[in-house]
Amino acid sequence: MVNINRNQHGFVTRKSTITQLLECCFDWNIALIGHNKLDITYLDYAKAFDSIVHSKLLAKLDFYGVDSMFLARIKNFLTQFVNIAGTFS
Repeated sequence: MVNINRNQHGFVTRKSTITQLLECCFDWNIALIGHNKLDITYLDYAKAFDSIVHSKLLAKLDFYGVDSMFLARIKNFLTQFVNIAGTFS
């Protein structure tokens, strides 16, 4: 079973990229009204991982000595990415 964070919007029942954007806009407005600094970063994981073979990436990271606990997290992320996005490399 994949453990999905409660803040996940895409691919979750009654939550979508639209609800995520609305929630972000609400949070941004609160920050701006409060005269707080605001940094926004967008990441496109699909583009980052759709052109590589995941097993080769994991093997290379292991070869370079990436900590086994961190490597397991990366593998878990890639597994969730493949399962959720339906993208297979």
